[in-house]
Amino acid sequence: MTIIAVDKAGLAEEMAAWGVPMNYARAFTAKSTDESGRIGLHPFFFNDTEHLTSPRHWLAIQAAFWCRAYREAEGREAQIESLAGIRATFYTAGALGVGEIKALIQEWWRRTYVVHQVPAPNFSAAVTLPVIH
Repeated sequence: MTIIAVDKAGLAEEMAAWGVPMNYARAFTAKSTDESGRIGLHPFFFNDTEHLTSPRHWLAIQAAFWCRAYREAEGREAQIESLAGIRATFYTAGALGVGEIKALIQEWWRRTYVVHQVPAPNFSAAVTLPVIH
C-alpha cells in the first residue's frame, strides 16, 4: 500500500482553478506529507487553526486534491478511489450547504463523463448493481 499523493505543482494549479486562497493552500500542504514533489494525505489531517474556517475553501481543497488524483490515476482501482473521494466531497458540500462547490463538482462530473463513464455521483463505478426505482 502507498500513501495517496499527487504532484505538488499540479495540485497548486488545481487549487487555483477551484478558487482556493493561498493561505488555505499553504495550510493544507503544511499539514500534509510533502516529499519529492508530491503532496500526500496525512493519516490524521485536522484543521486546528482559528482563522481558516471557511467550509467552502476546505471543500474546494478536497475537490482539487481528488480531481488531481483522478487525473494522475494510472489504473481502474485508483480512478474508482478518486471518484469516491470526489463523490464524498460532493455530498459533504451538499450537506453543509456549500452549493457552489456542489455545483462545480457536478459540472466537473458532467464534463469528465466521457472518461469515467459514471453518469452521476450516486452511481457506483466499482460494481454493477440493479437500479432501485
